[in-house]
Amino acid sequence: MSLTWARLTLRLSRFELLAFGGFVALFIVATVLTAAQIDALRPPAECLVNREAPPLGCDLKSNAWYQAQNGVAGLSMGLLIFLSFAAGLFLGVPIVARELERGTARLAWSLAPSRMRWYLARMLPVLILLALVTFLAGVAAERYVAATTAETDLANSFTNFGFRGLLIASRAVFVFAVGVAVGSIVARALPAVILAAVIATIGLAGGERVHQMILASEAVVVPMDPNNNNPSASDLYIDQKFVLPDGSLVDYSYFGGADPYDEFGMPKYPVVMLLVPGERYRFVETREALALAGGSLVALVLAGFVVSRRRPG
Repeated sequence: MSLTWARLTLRLSRFELLAFGGFVALFIVATVLTAAQIDALRPPAECLVNREAPPLGCDLKSNAWYQAQNGVAGLSMGLLIFLSFAAGLFLGVPIVARELERGTARLAWSLAPSRMRWYLARMLPVLILLALVTFLAGVAAERYVAATTAETDLANSFTNFGFRGLLIASRAVFVFAVGVAVGSIVARALPAVILAAVIATIGLAGGERVHQMILASEAVVVPMDPNNNNPSASDLYIDQKFVLPDGSLVDYSYFGGADPYDEFGMPKYPVVMLLVPGERYRFVETREALALAGGSLVALVLAGFVVSRRRPG
C-alpha cells in the first residue's frame, strides 16, 4: 500500500517535479559545463599568488580567466537560490493542501491503513527527490566556485558561504517542510503558498541572524595589517574594532561622532578584525545544516500531527 501511495504521490506531483527538476537539472549541467570552461582558462598558481609582481605573460592569462567569469557568477548563484526556494515551496504546499482543497482527503484517508502512513507515503518520496536534486545543485555550485576563485581548498574557506554545497539542499528542504505544514493547516493551495513563502523567508532570515550572532561570539581577533586592510579570502569577516588602552574592543559608535583617526588618516587606537578562520568552514556549514534540519523536522512533525487530527473537509 505504501508503494502504491508513493507512486500516486509522484504522479500527482508530476508537473511540479518535472518543471522544477528540469530547471534545476538544466542549471546543474550548465554550471558544470561553465565551470569546466572557466577552469580551462585558469592561470598558473604563480600568477594568482604574485599579483603585485606577476611573472611575464600572467596579465593576458588572468584577463582571459576573469573575462570568462563576467556576468555569470551573480546570475547563476542567484538563480540557484531562487530555484531551490521555489522548488521547496511549490512541491511542499500541495502534499496535503491539494487533497483537502479538492475534497479527496476523505476517500484517501478511508483507503489508507492510517493517516500517518498516508502522510509519510505522500511526503517522503517528494522530500527525497528534492533533497537529492538540490544537493547535486549545491555540488555543481561548489564546482563552479572552485573554478572561479583563487582559493585551492574550499573545504577550509568561507568563499561564497551559503551559495554552495550542503546548505542549498538544507534550505530547500526547510522551505519544503514549512510548505507542507502550512498547507496542512490552511488546506488551500494558493493562500498556503503565499503564507508559507512569508514564514519560510522570515524563518531563514531569523535563523541567519541568530547564526551570525553565534559566529560573532566565536570570531578570533586578528591585528589589522596597515599595508593590507583586506582579510584573507578563506576567512569569514565579521567586524572591525578599535582596541582601547584597557584592552576592550569598541566600534565607531563608542566615539560618539568624534573621528577615531588623526589628521594623517591613522587610527588613534590599534585596529583589529574579527574573523572566523577558514578552517572552521565545514563545522559551521554542518551546524547550520543541522539547525535547518531540526526546523524542517519540527515542521514535518507538526504537519503529521495536523493530518492525524483534522477533519477531511
